Amino acid sequence: MVVGLDYENPYLNPYEEFQKWKTHPEITKVLKGGTCIEYGARTLNEGGYHAIPNLSFPGGTLAGCSAGFMNVAQIKASHNAMKTGMIAAETIFDQVKEGGLDSLQGANLKDYEGRVLDSWVGTDLKKWRNFKQGFEKGLWFGLAHGALVSLTQGKEPWTLTHSKLDSKYTADKSSKKAQPIDYPKPDGKITFDLLSNLQRSGTMHDDDQPSHLKVTSLH
Repeated sequence: MVVGLDYENPYLNPYEEFQKWKTHPEITKVLKGGTCIEYGARTLNEGGYHAIPNLSFPGGTLAGCSAGFMNVAQIKASHNAMKTGMIAAETIFDQVKEGGLDSLQGANLKDYEGRVLDSWVGTDLKKWRNFKQGFEKGLWFGLAHGALVSLTQGKEPWTLTHSKLDSKYTADKSSKKAQPIDYPKPDGKITFDLLSNLQRSGTMHDDDQPSHLKVTSLH
């Protein structure tokens, strides 16, 4: 389940939305009698083609999910992330081959960004460059626009840009005007509280504090 972070209602809770979704009769009958053994969640960089940052800087490059190479329409990013890592490696290799290892010190590999955008990663992202922005005009418009984009395959003669930060959509609506959401209490069978699922995620929190102050989770 994916929840866009441009929601207006500040009472909306992505975790609780997932638990609430599982209470739908058609979903519950599939999960009933099963045992939850694992849980996971992550943040998706769904800015797409228009949100790609500068990919090179003195002494480094951005590759993989850190630069947001996600195909938003298909919710796929692993293939693009791996390919950009390969392109980064090839760019670094060419630099070393031409100038030696010392030439990497503080080098700004500007060719890397061009190689990424000229590869099938750039083609893939440009094809879906307008998909995400359609939803800024509402769910139904976004769905209709997304269907059209899937037919044109990036050949539509217009380009939509992001109008504002996702956080601004929430901030623009006062909590006094927003409608509180009553989420069902977890039953421990189909739905679960956050801390229980955090244990199932296998996440271990650690830091540089002295050992007598350090807390780690046990599995």
